[in-house]
Amino acid sequence: MLCALPMFAMAQDKFGHVNSQEILMAMPEFKTIQLTLDTLQTQWENEMVKMREEYLTKIQEFQDKQATMPESIKQARQSEIADLEQRIATFQQTASADLQQRHQELLTPVIEKIRKAIEEVGNENAFTYIFDLSAQSIIYQSPKSNDVTPLVKKKLGI
Repeated sequence: MLCALPMFAMAQDKFGHVNSQEILMAMPEFKTIQLTLDTLQTQWENEMVKMREEYLTKIQEFQDKQATMPESIKQARQSEIADLEQRIATFQQTASADLQQRHQELLTPVIEKIRKAIEEVGNENAFTYIFDLSAQSIIYQSPKSNDVTPLVKKKLGI
């Protein structure tokens, strides 16, 4: 009887798992989000190509004419090229940050929708825990689950 008691207690716990990444990719909203992000990225890339072309043109022009340029004009051209290099670097950072921010803005509502659905499935089906395989974490935890943190702290003398 005593041996069966731990197995009976364990039988009360119900565990499940999901792959939230797979669910996300199957969501109809995901395709729209991906298309929006791809379009935005293409716009940024097109602008970057223009800036690089301008940069290469200025470099080529400088190299072709530097031998005959007065020193003051040479310094002005070098300064223009350096400014353009800085603008390109700043533009790349801005583009990257903008894409990340837009990605986050678009995905957050979909991720919340998935989390809510997982929580509802957990409650409706009496799961104690649902693990997310794609994130290797617990995505749902029943209010009935036991937090053993205080016991571990006590064991460690903290």
